[in-house]
Amino acid sequence: MASFSLNLQRRVELSLIATGKFDGSHACLTAATSGGNIIVHSPHRSSEELFGNSQSVGRLSWSGEIAELHIGQQVTALCIGRLEEDEREFLLVGTHTHILAYQIEDNADLFYKEMRDGVHHITTERLGWIKQQVIIVGGNCSVTVMDHEGNELYWTIASGIVKVIIAFDFDGDAQNELLIGTEDSEIKAQKETLVMWQVKETSPVSALLTLPGRKFAYAVANGTVGVYENGTRIWRGKSKHKITSMKTFDINGDGVLELITGWTNGKVDARICSTGEIIFRIQLNSAIAGIVEADYRRTGRADLVIVSENGEVRGYLSGTTMDISEPGELYRHLLTKKEALEVEIRQRQVSTPSLFMGTKLAVNLTSTRGAVRLALASGPGLVIFCAIVFAEEIFEGETFVAHPRKPTGELEIELRPPKDGPIDIHMKTFVGSPGSDLLQVYELMQQLPSFCMYEIINPADAKIEDLKDTGVKFETGDRPQRIALWLNRSLAISEELEIDVDGPNAGRLDLCLRGLRDNKLHFLSVNASGRVNMLTTDPTFAGDVVQSLANYLGIVELSSEANFPAEEKRMVEILEKVKELKEIEVKLQTEAAGVTNVLKALMIRLEDSRILDDAKGMRKRITQLQNVGENFMRENEIRDNNYKELTSALKELNSGVQNASRIRVGSAATNAINRCRAAIKDENPKALIQAIRNG
Repeated sequence: MASFSLNLQRRVELSLIATGKFDGSHACLTAATSGGNIIVHSPHRSSEELFGNSQSVGRLSWSGEIAELHIGQQVTALCIGRLEEDEREFLLVGTHTHILAYQIEDNADLFYKEMRDGVHHITTERLGWIKQQVIIVGGNCSVTVMDHEGNELYWTIASGIVKVIIAFDFDGDAQNELLIGTEDSEIKAQKETLVMWQVKETSPVSALLTLPGRKFAYAVANGTVGVYENGTRIWRGKSKHKITSMKTFDINGDGVLELITGWTNGKVDARICSTGEIIFRIQLNSAIAGIVEADYRRTGRADLVIVSENGEVRGYLSGTTMDISEPGELYRHLLTKKEALEVEIRQRQVSTPSLFMGTKLAVNLTSTRGAVRLALASGPGLVIFCAIVFAEEIFEGETFVAHPRKPTGELEIELRPPKDGPIDIHMKTFVGSPGSDLLQVYELMQQLPSFCMYEIINPADAKIEDLKDTGVKFETGDRPQRIALWLNRSLAISEELEIDVDGPNAGRLDLCLRGLRDNKLHFLSVNASGRVNMLTTDPTFAGDVVQSLANYLGIVELSSEANFPAEEKRMVEILEKVKELKEIEVKLQTEAAGVTNVLKALMIRLEDSRILDDAKGMRKRITQLQNVGENFMRENEIRDNNYKELTSALKELNSGVQNASRIRVGSAATNAINRCRAAIKDENPKALIQAIRNG
C-alpha cells in the first residue's frame, strides 16, 4: 500500500521531475508542465502562507500549496542544486537556448545564461579534476561544466545530442569521471578529454544511474534496460514500452538498494541490481513522469515518490512488499512451465541415436560479397532445421529466423552491422536427423569483430594512387607483429595475417581494405619500427582505427599527422555558414525586439481607447494588432528555421572536432579539441585547418 497519495491537478512532462529543500528543511516537489511553466508543490507551508496573501512579484507566484514559475519557453531539463555554504537548495531549469538558476525561497534569479548548444540535461555533481561542486550541462554535441555563478569551467564535445550525464567513478580511483549518454546510442566514460571507455547501444540512451559497487544502470529508447559493471554488461532486459525514469531505493527494507524503473505504460518495477530479477511492481493509470526520493511526510525517513503524467503522486516507504502481477502473467508463466515439462517427457520417452549425441556444430565468419557471412554446418548424418540469430542493431526487431524449406547440412546467414564496433550475436540452431521430430538445440554466442564490414583485397586490384597522401600517420612504438594480432582480432578473415621475417617485405605489413557498406578503399602500411601510415578519405574510420588500436596496445599518449582535404573544406564551409547564420540571428532578434515594442505601444493605445469608449479607435488598434501579429508570426517562423539550421551546422562542426580528436590519444586529443574550439570561437579557418592536421 502507498504511504500517501495526492494529485497535483496538472499534467506534467515526462522525465522532468525533481525534489529539493528550497528552505533548507522541507522537501518540495517540482515538475515541468506544458507551456513553459514549472510547478512547485510544498505540503508543509504554514497556515499563514496558505491562507494569507502570498502572491509574489517575481517569476514565482504561490496559490495555496502550489506555486508556478513562469519560464516562457519549453522546458527541456530540470535539476536541483545546492551550494556548499548554503543549506538551501536551488532550482536549475534548461530550455533550448538558456539555463536558469533560481532560488525559490528568495523568488530571485541566481543567474540566467545563454547556452548556444541548448540544454538537454542538467545535473549537479563533483568531478575528480574540479575541486568544487559544479553544474554539468549536456547540449547539442557538447558538455559544459559551470560553477554556481554560471561561469564556464570546462567544455568538451560529444558525438551527438547529450541526453543524460552522471558523475561516476569508472576506474575506481575514488574520483568521479563523466559518464555521458547521447542520442546516437553511445555511452562514454570520460576524464577531462581522455575517453576511458565507450560502447554503442542499439538506440538513443535515455537514462543513466549510478549503482553500488562501480555498477551503473542504463536505459535506451527502444525499451531496453541493463546494468554494466567495470565496463562489462552483466544483464539486460527489454520491453515494448519505454523507460522514463530510474532511481535506486531499498523498497523491501533488506538494506540493499534496488533499481526502480518507471515506464510509459504506467508501470513501476523494482529489480535486484545484480540480476535484474523483478521483486516489486505497481501499476498507475498513466505514464510515469518521474521517480524521486524525499522525506515528503517529515518522518525522518525518505519515501519513494512516484509522479505520473496526469499529476498523480504516490509515496512508498522502505519495507513495502507489494507485488501486483500484470493481467495474464501468472497464466503465461504456468503455460511456459507446462510446455517445458512436456518436452522433457518426450525426450525421456524417445530413444536417441548415439550418433546424434556426439555431433557438433561448426561456425565460421567471413567478410565477402558485401556482407559478413555466418556459416553453420552440422555433423555427419544430420541437418539443420532452423537457426535463430539474436543481434543488436543488425536485424529489425533484433532477431532473425532462418528456416530453410528443406533441412540442410549447411546454412549461411548474411549480417550487415550498420556501425563499426564489436557486437555479440546469440544463436540457437536446431539440428537433427532427416525426418526426426526430436531436435537438438545448440546455443552459441559469437562476437563480431569491430571491423568485420571490411574485406581484404589485392592492392593491385585497387587504385591506391587515388588516395594520394590523404589519411593519418602516427608512431605506435610497438612491433608490427602485435599490430597484426590486433588486425586478426578486428577483421573477419579466414586466414590469420603474419609478418614476413625474410624477403623484401620483412618486418612490414601492407594491407588494403574495402568497406562493404560504401566500397571505400583504405590502405594500411606498418613498418618495422611500428610507424603506421593509413591512407583513407574517411576521418571517422581513421578515428575508429586509432582508438581501437590504442586500446589494444595500451597506448595512453598518441599524436598524429592528418590530411583530409575534403573534411577540411567541409569544416571551413560550415564555419562560414555558422558565421552567416549568427549574423542573421542577431538581425532577426533586433527586428523582433522592435516588433515587440510596437505591439506594446498598440496594446496601450487599445486600452486607452477602451477607457475612453472610443469604439472606432478600438477597431483601428485591433486591426493594427492583427496585422503586426501576423507579420510577427511569419518572422518567428523564419527565426525558428534559422535556429534549426544553426543548430544543425553547430552539430556538424562539433562532429568534425570530435573526428580531429579521435585520431589522437591523451593530451594530443585534448590539444586538438582546445585548438579547434579556439579557432571556431575566433572564426579563423586557417587555424582550424592547422588544428585538424597537427592537433
